[in-house]
Amino acid sequence: KLFLDSLRKALAGQGGSKQLTESAAIACVKLCKASTYINWEDHSTIFLLVQSIVIDLKALLFNPAKPFWRGMGSQNADVELMMDCFVSCFRISPHNNQHFKVCLAASSPSTFHFVLVNSLHRIITNSHLDWWPKIDAVYCYSGELRLMFSDTLNRVIQGVGTHAPLRMTPSLTFKGKMTTSLKFKEKTTDLDTRSYKCLLLALVKLIHADPKLMLHNPVKQAPEMQSSTAELITGLVQLVPLTNTTQLSQEAMEALLVLHQPETIELWNPDSPIETFWDISSQVLFLICRKLIGQQMVNGTEVLKWLREILICRNKFLLKNKDVKPTSRAAVWVRQPLTS
Repeated sequence: KLFLDSLRKALAGQGGSKQLTESAAIACVKLCKASTYINWEDHSTIFLLVQSIVIDLKALLFNPAKPFWRGMGSQNADVELMMDCFVSCFRISPHNNQHFKVCLAASSPSTFHFVLVNSLHRIITNSHLDWWPKIDAVYCYSGELRLMFSDTLNRVIQGVGTHAPLRMTPSLTFKGKMTTSLKFKEKTTDLDTRSYKCLLLALVKLIHADPKLMLHNPVKQAPEMQSSTAELITGLVQLVPLTNTTQLSQEAMEALLVLHQPETIELWNPDSPIETFWDISSQVLFLICRKLIGQQMVNGTEVLKWLREILICRNKFLLKNKDVKPTSRAAVWVRQPLTS
């Protein structure tokens, strides 16, 4: 009891020593992590202990005004500690989302964004115990994650500067404007290009791990859903030709392939799946083929093999929906040559 009391005091900054507070944080994160491997129905005493420390623990580790830092050389260990805490807190109480909002905020340190994205990836990909909550508990944050992806992509593209951005042509079935919020664009000195690439790579891996997380649009109208999907997919297409970021290019192709699975295509815009399919996927082919024909891809052979898989997925979707006829405007994409 004395030990646990001293942990609580040190965590709240009452231990009189920075080193003691840091050690208490490590011990408390391990306690929270251990508790997630015990079923809550067992009514273990450990849950009472966790509930008594978790608020102070999150206040210490996820305070944007005073980021947790143990000194030079500890950054990787600090990030890992924050990720363990983030994942454990989600498994303990998935709807207690204050730390989600802190990590999503544009004003928060870039490390918080990195911790958020990698923690979500860990939640998705780790083997699940029966009582662990599923990732769909945080689908409500899809819009903010898409915004983070779009703005991080813009920073990386500007930093790489080797290819002009690929842009969608105006949609044949959707006349609305595709816009990108500027919320994240005020911070220009937080990360160097390499750090932005790391965050972008983590975001692309997140799309690959669970495309539904980025596609979710619970209250949007059909045009807005189509617009957000088009922006997401076009962003990934921009990464395919990048030759000096091989891993990003490869992960982007994997994410696009997952997004082109027939069951996922139906989520692009559930209110109008066929028209959205023709608008977006046909333009993806056009943009990639234009680069290939112009010999602007060093990894052209790999892209061709990948493109074949994309076409196979498209054909599966069309076969599944062979009795659904697109509108006359959407059908223009079928007849329109790629060079037009």
